[in-house]
Amino acid sequence: MRSVYQTQKGTCMKATNLSRRSFLSLAGLGLAATALAGCSGGGDTTTTENGKTVILLWNSMDGSRGDALQKIVDGFNEQSDEFEVQSEYQGSYDESTGSFFNMAGGSGAPAIVQIGEQNLQSMIDSGLVANVSDLIEQTDFDDSDLLEQAVNFYTYDSSMYAMPFNSSCPVVYYNQDVLTEAGVTELPTTFEGLTAAAEQIAAASDVTPVGLFAYGYAMDQMVTNMGGYVVNNENGRKERCTEVAYQDQIKVLFDWVKSLNDAGQLTPFSSEDDAISGFSQRQCAIYIDTSATARQIIDAADFEVSIGFLPVSEGTEAEGIYAGGGALCISAGLSDDVARGVMEFCAYATSADVQATWAGDTGYFPISTGAYETDTLSKIYTEYPQLEVSANQLRNSKVNNITAGPLCSQLPQLRTDLETALESVFNGGDVDAAIETAVNSTNSAIESANAGVA
Repeated sequence: MRSVYQTQKGTCMKATNLSRRSFLSLAGLGLAATALAGCSGGGDTTTTENGKTVILLWNSMDGSRGDALQKIVDGFNEQSDEFEVQSEYQGSYDESTGSFFNMAGGSGAPAIVQIGEQNLQSMIDSGLVANVSDLIEQTDFDDSDLLEQAVNFYTYDSSMYAMPFNSSCPVVYYNQDVLTEAGVTELPTTFEGLTAAAEQIAAASDVTPVGLFAYGYAMDQMVTNMGGYVVNNENGRKERCTEVAYQDQIKVLFDWVKSLNDAGQLTPFSSEDDAISGFSQRQCAIYIDTSATARQIIDAADFEVSIGFLPVSEGTEAEGIYAGGGALCISAGLSDDVARGVMEFCAYATSADVQATWAGDTGYFPISTGAYETDTLSKIYTEYPQLEVSANQLRNSKVNNITAGPLCSQLPQLRTDLETALESVFNGGDVDAAIETAVNSTNSAIESANAGVA
């Protein structure tokens, strides 16, 4: 059931900006291999039996999302006389990125690799990816239709290093049936409003009001929405970050979680899958997850699902969020022919109609402004009005260094440390102590990583 929501040939940049010490400290992501191998031209150029130039794409989309991506690939291949994209699943964003670093631009390396937003700084540091802004200029790619908030995240020092593709953001999911039964007439926009709704639900229903799992990505997005930098030096956009900067906003979040926990109004889940299952089985009425799961959740629920924006503190204006999800990095040193094919595929994959269909198939929101004017998306949003919330939340976001999001090679570690800290709060741990432990752990990791960067 459904209900409404809240209103190259490019120049190869050799990996000389990373020292051997840095490679060893980042070996878990394959950066050590990158250092030793250098940059060798982005893999081989091959052709199909009918003479098309092959464009190898490594992706991180499995299940229904993988099927939706393959539909895009097939559509491009059908209309192209010169190029054939061959898409290969390589595991999670981090797994795919690690494999890409280990290939170090050698034989078999892809021309395109799909990354998560958390991988951007490491990709730039590796020297293995092209400056997308340069490719845009060289191939006369029309980037005027790209959503500026999405471009904002993948841009550093006035250059874009990945092509926005599958953008998403965390949102709040609601069991509308439970809210209606409890007399909650408007979806909350603040932590205080969520607390009041939880109290109403607790008084009227046997369903636990709120369920949460430790989700670092959602936490740093809430820091952004509350107007805070996740890391210093303006989210690493002014200059390389050296420490975290989220403490004030994370304390607001953790204090809220603790108050719900102390009141018996919170169900902690051990994983995202458990949270999705728990929400679908009415083990909680409210929970926070990525918008990319929206179709899955809506279709699986036997109750009305509503979706709302991330909360802020009462009296605080929402800054907005950054464009999370994934993007397409392009290997440095590609031949002119392959680089042209890559950009033709990017033009197709980011076009209005393709992005509109992709949004409906997956729950990601379009990074093409023209997609929002298509009949395709209009029909999708009529059937699934909740899917529009992620787009509205991003499109309403301010464009600045706060909403550019964190540029940090240790962003995965930062999120893991926040997740460990939140789990401590779930288990009754002290909020301040949990935050201090997370801060110290992440700062140490950032210091070690930065020590090897010239």
